[in-house]
Amino acid sequence: MTDKDMLALLSRARTVLDHYLFDEATEAVRDDVAQVCMAIDDALPDESRVSVRRSELDRELEKSAA
Repeated sequence: MTDKDMLALLSRARTVLDHYLFDEATEAVRDDVAQVCMAIDDALPDESRVSVRRSELDRELEKSAA
């Protein structure tokens, strides 16, 4: 399985888990599902995050430009 396939699978799993995040009877947040959702969110790349590799490359470019 490629990284792209793995990320797509995690995204779909996160979408499905959203439906089970709240207990229908009490409307309370299910802690077990919330923990899994948070773990998936941490594993998925976020466009607003700056990766370590990217920031190191940016610093090297700035040094060479100066």
